Amino acid sequence: MKKLVSVLLTAACALTLAACGSSGSKSVTYGFLEETLSTENYAIGFRLGEQELADQVSGAVKALVKDGTYEKIAEKYPDIKDYLSLKAEEISDSEIPEKGSGDPNYTFKHGFDLDFPPYSYLKDDGSVGGFDVEMAQAVCDYMGWKYQAVPFNWDFKDAELNAKSCDCIWSGFTKEGREDKYTWGITYSTNTQVIMVGSNSGIKTLADLKGKTVGVQISTPAADMLEGDKADLAATFKELKIYETYTVAFNDLKAGAIDAIAIDVTAGSYLIANDSK
Repeated sequence: MKKLVSVLLTAACALTLAACGSSGSKSVTYGFLEETLSTENYAIGFRLGEQELADQVSGAVKALVKDGTYEKIAEKYPDIKDYLSLKAEEISDSEIPEKGSGDPNYTFKHGFDLDFPPYSYLKDDGSVGGFDVEMAQAVCDYMGWKYQAVPFNWDFKDAELNAKSCDCIWSGFTKEGREDKYTWGITYSTNTQVIMVGSNSGIKTLADLKGKTVGVQISTPAADMLEGDKADLAATFKELKIYETYTVAFNDLKAGAIDAIAIDVTAGSYLIANDSK
């Protein structure tokens, strides 16, 4: 298999590119191949056996869907709005805990990827943001809990959870392939794994990735697929380059250091849309 896997521990639609955003260079735009890698579901992962907490959080999320908070928060993150999967009309009032029914002395420790916008990220001023972060904070407000942000490098998520540094992994966390590894809370979003390229790449199909250098973030579904079910595709690459974050990978794509990125469409859309900001 012609694949060189290197971990960069640096801190850091055919193809309708013109509509998908632009880079610092106005002559190059970025977008996604029509061929996709997979479709997945995002849910909240808890330690095995912690069903009560999973049910409480899931119930509070349902309450936020019913009262409109879920969609209101999503308005701030348009890249994921079309991928939300929960509907107020499908939720029964009997599934919702009473507002303020949580232990006021309890601190909910929210574990998340420190650089996975628009779901979770650290801002330049050190504060936290993202759809999942705001939803977790809203859950705490609803239940009457205290909130604690626990950002981490994604590759260490299981170590953080098992050490009880956090109570859950809630950060665009794919359920497929991990069904038996966690106690799962509510599934709240769908997503698609895609290939991002520049308009000057000449890449129009997955077959065109042959002999190319493709980047991906470590321990993500895209990385798992390219080392698993999609290993035959990865075997055609010149190199599969593993990054600590997609932000660093996108910078390398713009710099011409790699030819494409395997990424989920919502994170990719966010990077493109915010590139010139």
